[in-house]
Amino acid sequence: MRRIFRWLITFPILLVAGFLLVANRHIVDISLDPFNAQDPAFSLELPLYIVILIAIFIGLLLGGTLTWFGQHKYRRASRVERSKAHRWHNEADDLRKRAEQSAATPNVKQLPQN
Repeated sequence: MRRIFRWLITFPILLVAGFLLVANRHIVDISLDPFNAQDPAFSLELPLYIVILIAIFIGLLLGGTLTWFGQHKYRRASRVERSKAHRWHNEADDLRKRAEQSAATPNVKQLPQN
């Protein structure tokens, strides 16, 4: 069921993106020299759809990286809680073993003989 919903959402987005890419095939000049627009020191001529795809890729990469760094405190808290749970689990196992051992060996005190 999830797969169907995923395709119902993904397919139209891919279709629209494909139409936009085909419609934006003309060449644009990318200049990285803000001071000399007529004769830039470095410029690229790329199709507009490549520029759009690069911008989307860079945005996804930066957004994912910033989100990952922003979740640092939650990952650290999860790590701490996981280690506590592991330690408590080990302690419970040790106590269970002690209880089994003490139940197996009766602890009867000798009464004084008069």
